[in-house]
Amino acid sequence: MSKAPGMSCPHCKSAARARTSTALSPLFREVTYQCLNDHCGHVFVCGLEAIRTLSPSAIPDPEIRLPFSQHVKKREIAQQLVLGLGAEPA
Repeated sequence: MSKAPGMSCPHCKSAARARTSTALSPLFREVTYQCLNDHCGHVFVCGLEAIRTLSPSAIPDPEIRLPFSQHVKKREIAQQLVLGLGAEPA
């Protein structure tokens, strides 16, 4: 399993370690964490979801629909405006 994001136990606030990870879809996976505090021992599941694109893929999967971040949209619109201003009129 690749390195999961760090989490703290929601009860005792100690560090927790990712134990397993299961992909439920290309954009969502569940990660099971175990609290490292021996006096707590809480085991819990978190959802990890891809929610937006910051930089587009060079080899996009046409099945994946992941919206662009707002700042990416603004940058692309600005680039299109600059390109449009330099274009010859039809």
